[in-house]
Amino acid sequence: MGKYVDDALALRVWEAAAAVASGPEVPVVPFVWDGGQWVTQGGEYRDLPLIRRGMGEWLLAVAVEMDAAGSAAARRTKLRDRLSELYEAMPDARTEDEEDRLSAEMGEVRRLLDLEDARMRIAVDYVTAHRTRDIAEEMRSASVGRANQLLSQASQFDAFRAAMKDPADWVARLSAAPRTEHVRTSAVWEAFSVAEPALARSLGARTGKSVLFAAMDRRFGARRKLSGYEGWRGAALPVTAS
Repeated sequence: MGKYVDDALALRVWEAAAAVASGPEVPVVPFVWDGGQWVTQGGEYRDLPLIRRGMGEWLLAVAVEMDAAGSAAARRTKLRDRLSELYEAMPDARTEDEEDRLSAEMGEVRRLLDLEDARMRIAVDYVTAHRTRDIAEEMRSASVGRANQLLSQASQFDAFRAAMKDPADWVARLSAAPRTEHVRTSAVWEAFSVAEPALARSLGARTGKSVLFAAMDRRFGARRKLSGYEGWRGAALPVTAS
């Protein structure tokens, strides 16, 4: 495999890590890509050595969670057996204190079962789980070029991208197209909603379209009737918009 993990396998690791990012017991991703640089969750810039170390340590925590997910089924069985035992013991409780103790333990066992259920949903294959540690080590010790390459891979996944706060930021990232090409307002809203679903939902269709279309007007000129529909000339939407 050479000095570093194969690029395709590294990308698979980031994809798996992104899926685990919001899972139980996984720390918050320390750095996110804002479209121009890696920043803290609060939007503050840090030097590359801190970014590398932070993302490497986070990947190690992810690897631990992946290992835990791999044996979640066995722990789940034990917890279910314990829950059954507690149910059977409850009618035989002789005092209120004993009932309270059994009820408290039942609540804790249910909580742990929920945790294991969530872990089972993020289980990955052995190779990916094993290589996650290798990528973590590369993040911390590989050359600057390799570290930047790995960070570039990570930036492709939503879990490692900063939450967008203004539709104008999305519009600013659009590419220009020949003036002979044009897009409908409906296509722009659809593309934005696919790219930034959380922001689209929080704004709502009415406010979101108003802010988004105003930003499009500033970037590509006032919208106009084009072939029977309203839109803009010279705007290129992301390929995912189709």
